[in-house]
Parts: sequence; structure tokens; C-alpha cells
Amino acid sequence: MNNRINIVLFGIGNIGSALINKVVKNRKNLILDEKLDIRFPIITNSTVAFYEKEGVNYSWEANFIQFGIPFKMDDVLNFVYAYGTENLIAIDATASDSLPNDYLDLIRSGFSVLSINEKLANRPENFGKAVQFLAESRGLEYEYLTTKGNKTVVAEQLYNAVIKIAEKQREFV
Repeated sequence: MNNRINIVLFGIGNIGSALINKVVKNRKNLILDEKLDIRFPIITNSTVAFYEKEGVNYSWEANFIQFGIPFKMDDVLNFVYAYGTENLIAIDATASDSLPNDYLDLIRSGFSVLSINEKLANRPENFGKAVQFLAESRGLEYEYLTTKGNKTVVAEQLYNAVIKIAEKQREFV
């Protein structure tokens, strides 16, 4: 049986796209060797979200342009609740000043959070500590990855962090 990981990706720029492409490229090996099924039920840019429907193939670029709809964080949370989505990871691959304000709500809603958002460097030190504390108290992960390198290197860091979270989740099943 495969462990399904559901990633909500905030930020479909160069790094977000590189991460999706890496997962798609490695999908067969992940499923067969790692027994890991990584999905992207929601992909967003700053204003629009694409919500994956079960059975839809990975033509996310075309679907995002054609079927993306305006969203608020409540829409994202309502979607994951409505579909009973589990093993959630929110990835912040944006440069948004406001998205980090939602990290605590995401964690309270059952998400581990991975971020490469460089705006976190402008936040007080206790912000990261508070997010980390809440995540740990709920058995979830929070990690801020510094973005050194090109999009492929950073996507690789995110990919490895996702695999690490999946392995921890598997230990508790």
C-alpha cells in the first residue's frame, strides 16, 4: 500500500514548477520503490488556484491556465476538509509578505509547512519559534529552507524535505 502525500503548493513560479516536474519525473520510482504517492491537489499563484480532481492526469500547466480560479485561504482549507485530504504539506514557494501569516492556521488544520519564502528573514525570531512549537506540538513539521542555488537545486531541497516528512509520517502509521 502506498503512502499518499498531498502537497498544497503556493507559488507556481520557477521553483514550484521545477518541484512539480521533479515529482512527476520520479513518480514511477516513488510509487514502486518508496511506496509513496505524492499528489498536488491544489496549486496556486498569487491570485488563482487549480484544484485537482481525482482521476485527472498531470497536465497541470494547461489545467492551471484553463481552470484556475480566484481563491482565499478559506477556499483551500474548505477543499481539503471536503475531500478528507490527509498527509498534508503546504509548500510556500512565494515571495509573499502575507502568506506566512497563514502558517499557524495551516498547521492547526493538519498541514506540515515547508517554506522557501525569503520574506521570513524579515520576521521576528519568535515567529519561527512559534510556528515550530505549534507544529511539533501537533506532530507536524515546519522547516524554512534557505534558497541557495538555482531553481533545480532549491526544488531538490524541497523534494528531499517532502520525502523526509513522508518517512516520518510512515513511522506513525
